[in-house]
Amino acid sequence: MPVEEIIDRILTQRRDLTRESVLQMIRERVEKAGGLLKVESAARAVAAELGLEVAGVPLARGVPIRELISGLNNTTVVGRILHVNPPKVFVRPNGEEGMMRSLYIADETGILRVAIWGEKAGLLDSSRIIGRIIRLSHGYVRRGYDGRPELNIGSHGEIEIEPPGFSEGDLPPISLFFKPINQIGRPGGRVNTMGLITSISQITEFTREDESAGKMRRLQIRDRSGSINVVLWNNKVDELAQAGIGECLCLFGAKVREDLNGHLELHVDGSVDSAVLPAPPEPLRGRLGVYSGE
Repeated sequence: MPVEEIIDRILTQRRDLTRESVLQMIRERVEKAGGLLKVESAARAVAAELGLEVAGVPLARGVPIRELISGLNNTTVVGRILHVNPPKVFVRPNGEEGMMRSLYIADETGILRVAIWGEKAGLLDSSRIIGRIIRLSHGYVRRGYDGRPELNIGSHGEIEIEPPGFSEGDLPPISLFFKPINQIGRPGGRVNTMGLITSISQITEFTREDESAGKMRRLQIRDRSGSINVVLWNNKVDELAQAGIGECLCLFGAKVREDLNGHLELHVDGSVDSAVLPAPPEPLRGRLGVYSGE
């Protein structure tokens, strides 16, 4: 959408603003981004911050993931859900319990981590929403633990699954972001994959050189293309303690390593996002198949 059209829409709904004041807000947004934000995207960000989101028109499609920067407020992003982590409960300084849940979404420009806070974190059914289109509105962008922009959805944020005005072809399919097991590449990298759990070993506990305690557990997962061993380390052993045979293990950013026999295996530590689903997400069921007990 041309910048002038975005400005006209802003002025139509905000008659207290002048064209020059809107242009100044756009210029400031571009300068703040250090040249990383296009003028059109800056205009969209200004419109979003002013609360001018109109369903069924391009402004409602939000800011492309690649052009998000820390500091944006009242931001809308649309993407396809790739991965949903289990909710985490924490205690605030005042003693009250809080809840947070993170997920990853993608559009044609990139992948984004989203943190959902409060009651909304408990409302998402990961087994039903992975692979579907989501619109996140009235969020704020901050720098995440890895230094990349991260969208936060708090008490004023809104979440829409399969929002109106979008079709499946508007966003890349989830299959583009997950590797079949037989396509997992060389050791040393990271990979997103998932598979049905076919075996689970006993937990192995050990003592490190610094005398701290550690633990490890091995699993095996498979899809229709093949199988691979998965090694869980330390806190991941506890987080995935309830995983069962035949369930679907989803790994986002697993470390690709080589075992002593030269076979590839996946290592999962605290830097890897993981979740267990009772069944594969609908869009990927054909790739994973059904566990037969073999």
